[in-house]
Amino acid sequence: MIKLKYARVLFLLLATVVLSHCGLKTDLVVYDDSAPLPKIAKLSHHILGDRLLLDLDVEGGSSEIMYQIDRSEIDPACQCFAQWLRYYESSPSKQRLGLKRNIKLRTDMAYAYRLRVVDNLGRKSAWSKVITSLATSK
Repeated sequence: MIKLKYARVLFLLLATVVLSHCGLKTDLVVYDDSAPLPKIAKLSHHILGDRLLLDLDVEGGSSEIMYQIDRSEIDPACQCFAQWLRYYESSPSKQRLGLKRNIKLRTDMAYAYRLRVVDNLGRKSAWSKVITSLATSK
């Protein structure tokens, strides 16, 4: 009877030790947030016929950045913006200077565009100023 009691206690102690050490133990992953937040350093645009040409330079951010472009229709009656929708999202890249995007415009519709930059840690810049566009005849 005593041996059975000790066997149960020993089994519980052994089970506690074994189960408490199960699983993979690694060091905590710590991201380097010493890099400044990403921001748009320079944004220029030109309308050339039915094309909107965007040139973008980025400062800050972690190792890779991407940029997002949202677009909204401009209501001709009130000259107000409709809902903003994601128009384009670039692939992550280490390139910071001379980012270019060529957008085809419609001649019958005016659109507004805005851009922001996101780094690979998910940190986002503020939205750029709104760029309005309407295709012109060549």
